[in-house]
Amino acid sequence: MVKKILVVIAGLIVLLLLVGFVLPAKLEVSKSVAINAPANAVFEEINDLERWEKWQYWNTLDPEMKITYGDKKVGSGASYTWDGPVLEQGSMLITESIPNKSVALSMEFGGNPASGFYSLEPEGENTKLNFNFTADQGMNPIGRWINIFMKGEIEKSFDYAGEKIKGIAEAKPKFTYEITEEIVPAMSYVGLMHTMSPQDPVAISAQMAKMYGELETMLKKAKVAVTGYPFALYPAFSEESMDMICAMPVAADAKLPAKYKVETTPGGNAIKGVYTGDYNNMMAIHMELDQYLQQKGLTMNGAPMEVYVTDPMLEKDTAKWITEVYYPVKKN
Repeated sequence: MVKKILVVIAGLIVLLLLVGFVLPAKLEVSKSVAINAPANAVFEEINDLERWEKWQYWNTLDPEMKITYGDKKVGSGASYTWDGPVLEQGSMLITESIPNKSVALSMEFGGNPASGFYSLEPEGENTKLNFNFTADQGMNPIGRWINIFMKGEIEKSFDYAGEKIKGIAEAKPKFTYEITEEIVPAMSYVGLMHTMSPQDPVAISAQMAKMYGELETMLKKAKVAVTGYPFALYPAFSEESMDMICAMPVAADAKLPAKYKVETTPGGNAIKGVYTGDYNNMMAIHMELDQYLQQKGLTMNGAPMEVYVTDPMLEKDTAKWITEVYYPVKKN
């Protein structure tokens, strides 16, 4: 009797293997979700592997799963491995990351390779997030059976992730101004500092005109060339008082009168906002940059800087004035 049972079992195994050979070798699953948020608000969720824990379906199936991150956690080259009692072992690697456009993934589930591709399509003020998963088991009949059972779970994972990312992205504040994260080079400059109230824009404009006028006259007499746009630094600021440095970029080895010294900005990570218009409403972009700091978990790491790209003496139309505002930052 036992022999007959073993023969039946062996026959079933052979049958399953034979059927496995005729099953499709390739599994491909695609899903999309419309999100009422800009592409950058969605992209940062799929490009930062640490953020995946907030929306990843697989984590809910294996709460005791241990995740170990690689040297990078964001962008191309970011990776992690997992090990859990349910999902066992696996790994993921971001093979390509195109800002605000797509993230390509290489994965391995218990020795079974797969790939993923998440892409973003702007639709006016909204973004369409596309998920794609591909696994090719080749001539492996067991792997082909795994594809059959995985299809439903992959679809479920995309539905879950789509709804979670949609909720996260749509809850983020929407910014009026273009804000980006930059690496700013160090810059040598000569400047003049004045402490005054930030509450009187007319007085601020007059003081800035006076200081820039002095710097321009001095540089002209010293025959020192200006190497970029004029800018202002604000090393100390409160509602009652602010320190304002009006500066002109010059060469690090510029020869200046003894009264003036060449200083250097530290450079490094910064967030950048682009403001267009006259200077009366500049506080609006500073408020959005502050809001961006809070949303991204960043901390100020130096003096804010306003770079005056447009010369008001040459362009009379204030609607065309462009100012770049930089906040040096570090992660919390």
